[in-house]
Amino acid sequence: MELTHDIVLGSQSPRRADFLTSLGLNFRTLPLDIDESAPAHLSRMEVAAYVSELKAKALSIHLESGQLGITSDTEVWQNNHRFGKPTDETSAREMLVALSGTSHEVISGLTLVTMENGTPLLTTETSLVTVYFSEIPDWAIDYYVQHYQPFDKAGAYGIQEWIGSGFIKRIEGNYNSVVGLDTAALFKLLLPYRK
Repeated sequence: MELTHDIVLGSQSPRRADFLTSLGLNFRTLPLDIDESAPAHLSRMEVAAYVSELKAKALSIHLESGQLGITSDTEVWQNNHRFGKPTDETSAREMLVALSGTSHEVISGLTLVTMENGTPLLTTETSLVTVYFSEIPDWAIDYYVQHYQPFDKAGAYGIQEWIGSGFIKRIEGNYNSVVGLDTAALFKLLLPYRK
């Protein structure tokens, strides 16, 4: 798909870059390092939108006229508890034990940003996917954490990795959103920018 704007992906995630490539898009990446904390009063959907927009605002500083920024945030929630990215093996194991044999929600925020007269213009979509894990034995949790080191992933797992193949029973919603980018939402947001 050819677009009227040059795309800048505000992410260092290889998974998100792969999705843009799969959509036939030409882009460059600009890694962002921002604080992903959010105000406590926000709902689950609002948190994903808020963090994605924080990233978009940080990215907008680097955008020029004719460029379109894309940012995204993936959140894992269970029983109104936000699972961030694990800080070490212990916290990764704790997250996976909590997710084992239960369901949780993966909420994604996706933001497009352009600059107009020095002001960032944001468009954001959110989506929700429910993920169901079967019971994950301790040995499998230990193996996954040691061999895959999921410290860059909310909830301490990647659905596309070994643990997802072996222990996810089903999902309700967009699979790509759980991996890291709601490509269906992105495609819809990009349509106004088609050449």
